[in-house]
Amino acid sequence: MDIINLNIESRKKENNLKTLRKNGLIPAVLYGKKTGSRIILINYKEFLKAFAKHSISSFINILSNEADVNGKMAVIKEVQKDPVTDGIIHVDLHEISMDEKIEIEAVIHFNGKPEGVKLGGILEPLMRHIAIKGYPKDIIDTINIDVSGLNIGDIIHVGDLNLGDKIEIITEKDAAIVTVAEPTVEEVSASAGGAESETAAQAAAPSAATAQQDSKKS
Repeated sequence: MDIINLNIESRKKENNLKTLRKNGLIPAVLYGKKTGSRIILINYKEFLKAFAKHSISSFINILSNEADVNGKMAVIKEVQKDPVTDGIIHVDLHEISMDEKIEIEAVIHFNGKPEGVKLGGILEPLMRHIAIKGYPKDIIDTINIDVSGLNIGDIIHVGDLNLGDKIEIITEKDAAIVTVAEPTVEEVSASAGGAESETAAQAAAPSAATAQQDSKKS
């Protein structure tokens, strides 16, 4: 996985959170097994820039003026957003150790165009992330799934995945990841309606021609 450098600074309990956010800072918490939890601040623009081209599950190399925190590795466990503005209002970071297994939410990517879609079916993703566990050196943040062989009605379940013996899948095996559904009733009706209209128009055409010929005769 990618490693992203991220600057943090200490935060005081008496700091007003709304004021901090207005000043372009994200209130956050860094949870550590040995150092305990500490409240910190992250620059909003720097955070967005850091993850603009990287997965939210990437490893974070913490940069800080505090010696006991500087250089530690962490992962993001939660990003809270404002329900109205969708802006980031809080972040939880968890310190990790390279010799201990970690659990992350890996992003799912679907590759290929299903056979069922070529026949009119609709690709319906049912999951966007899968929980996995492994040592930091083995963990992956993206799971690529080939859906090109799916026909209408086919389903790929978590249990169908093979990520190797170094990665443990935490999500339940019978959970459905993606399927190819049949065309919706509205689409079928619209197609049928269009065909009926075309047939009706073709049937009306000869009648109109006959009526024109009769008019000429008279």
